[in-house]
Amino acid sequence: MKAHVYKLAFVALLLAGLLLQLQIGDKSASGKKPAATGIGDIQNLQAAYQRWKAHYVRQGGDRRLTLPLGYSKSLSGEFTKAQGKMTLDLIDGSLSVVVSGLSAKEVFDVWLVKNRPGPGRSIKPEPGDAMVRVGSLRHEGDALRLQARLGQEALRGFQLDLVAVARAGKFPGEGTLFGSPSLFQRIFYSGERGEFAMPGGADAPSTTDGSILSLLSAPFRVLIPGPVYAVEAAGIKALESLVAQGEFIFFNETFNGNGRTCGTCHPAENNFTLNPAFIATRPPNDPLFVAEFNPDLKDLEKPKLMRLFGLILENVDGLEDPTHKFVMRGIPHTRALSTSLEPAPSIDGTTIPPNERTGWSGDGAPGSGTLRDFATGAIVQHFTRTLNRTPEVDFRLPTDAELDALEAFQLSLGRQADPSLPLPLKGARAKKGQEIFLDDSAGKCNICHANAGATASFAPGLNINFDTGVERLPGLPARLVDSSVPFDGGFGRDCEPATGCDPNNPAAGPFGNGTFNTPPLVEAADSGPFFHNNARQTIEGAVDFYNSDAFNDSPAGQFIGGIQLKANQVLAIAAFLRVINALENIRNSIELDNRAKLAGTLSEARRPLGVSSADIGDAIRVLEGQGLHLPAVGDLKNARRSVELARRTPVTALRNILINRAIAEQEKARGRMVEG
Repeated sequence: MKAHVYKLAFVALLLAGLLLQLQIGDKSASGKKPAATGIGDIQNLQAAYQRWKAHYVRQGGDRRLTLPLGYSKSLSGEFTKAQGKMTLDLIDGSLSVVVSGLSAKEVFDVWLVKNRPGPGRSIKPEPGDAMVRVGSLRHEGDALRLQARLGQEALRGFQLDLVAVARAGKFPGEGTLFGSPSLFQRIFYSGERGEFAMPGGADAPSTTDGSILSLLSAPFRVLIPGPVYAVEAAGIKALESLVAQGEFIFFNETFNGNGRTCGTCHPAENNFTLNPAFIATRPPNDPLFVAEFNPDLKDLEKPKLMRLFGLILENVDGLEDPTHKFVMRGIPHTRALSTSLEPAPSIDGTTIPPNERTGWSGDGAPGSGTLRDFATGAIVQHFTRTLNRTPEVDFRLPTDAELDALEAFQLSLGRQADPSLPLPLKGARAKKGQEIFLDDSAGKCNICHANAGATASFAPGLNINFDTGVERLPGLPARLVDSSVPFDGGFGRDCEPATGCDPNNPAAGPFGNGTFNTPPLVEAADSGPFFHNNARQTIEGAVDFYNSDAFNDSPAGQFIGGIQLKANQVLAIAAFLRVINALENIRNSIELDNRAKLAGTLSEARRPLGVSSADIGDAIRVLEGQGLHLPAVGDLKNARRSVELARRTPVTALRNILINRAIAEQEKARGRMVEG
């Protein structure tokens, strides 16, 4: 009966909308292109940049540029554990490089590289690029060092895309260590940095901004280029253009590889992650399954483990023996990335580089180890045509412009701040779960997941690596099916006895110090399976893991004094995580709905509405999983019906009526779960 009434109402609205459309016309007919209406949010990127900028200036970034230097899967001519740092004083041009781990018996040169754009070009140093040899590293104490002073006139017109450390006499493209400026560094140092930070905003930095004044007196700031795609085009603001380009690349660019894109493993409609249920919906010829139908790639994946558990093969410790030196990991989502990138090496014993914490063990990015660099490593690992992984044969490397755009898009996704706990929740079970979560003598969750985020309460803003023992959990699903799955050593590539590596046979592994980085919990309930190895299938099972001997006997368990939860407490914490996840899905869905209202055509509106519908569906499933807030579930089902109708409605006025109805239903649902 209700469905019949709903259809009649829809028909009435359709007729009204058609009349309205005839009277006012379709706004898109004016030829004015609306603001970008994809799924990336420019305001999220602006917020992330402003937080980064404040921190960067406090660290002296307005006066000096610091770039970590490290091994890169895509650029380095050979594998090395060496790492280093380049620091450039932007005022007087003095440059210092410090590297540890390279042979003191060899001579290494430091190069500055400006990549030339154009067809067939990439981030790799190539003939025709502008290259400046700064000097040679000298052995001093336990490191190799270089001190030099750059000449402003000699570098006129030069912009720094890459720092390379290569053996003396070798071309920089055959280098060993590399580092490059991040997207935010490029924005910050560019001449239009205020415009990029807040395009068109009334709160753009004034000339009294201390960091701006410092930059104006730093002549060498001109060495750092701005993002290429961040230009005014067809009325779209600079950063909107950058984000839109990044979204297109993320979901469409194969980089001349095996057919995969970033979106192959990070589909927007499935929370930018993979699970067995979603994998089962893909057609047999999907590039995700190249290991099943391409003989050259039969060892790229473990197809059975992918289909059963959603696990992907990763050569995180080097590509020299890809069929034996590997680990199996789940796919981390890409939402709220800006809240979980800041490392804490002085606390958790990790190193810099990597300069940002990406991937399950926090060291997923090559070179400088930033989110910008992450894409390069992913292309080499997952996009290749053969396991030879030869650039320009098995894939093409990205350009600087593509890396900037990809980073901008990823940083525009999801929330930009953790919730401020405690929330005024209405449901008794979730409210009790929140109390246990925040109790440092009971659940102890907030110690490592402050405000249900990815940073620690004892180190605000820092993403800390822990050894929680989950890799030692008995009966790991993947190993029950395939006993050859290696032990995953987590962060780093060293042979550590604590993870079972024999110092007398270090090549056998495992590699790493046993730690993995802390993921955010707000997004957890709808992005399982859980942990780096997909060891638990439900959020309740993930919470219950912290009762296990594997956790309580681990370094992390010992650090917080162990955890002992009763069964009803496990359910309560899981209920809390389900509710905050549903609330986040509602927030993100409404944000997408509002963006769809800016669309001038149905084709422009379909994309954000499609992801909005998926988010509402996630909220429904997450709440129904424990029978939580069933009246709110009813509201959400109504909202999803309206969104699905809007996705099929070409008339702008009527489509926006349906979108507004969906927003109202979601706000009603939210009001049933939380006060205010």
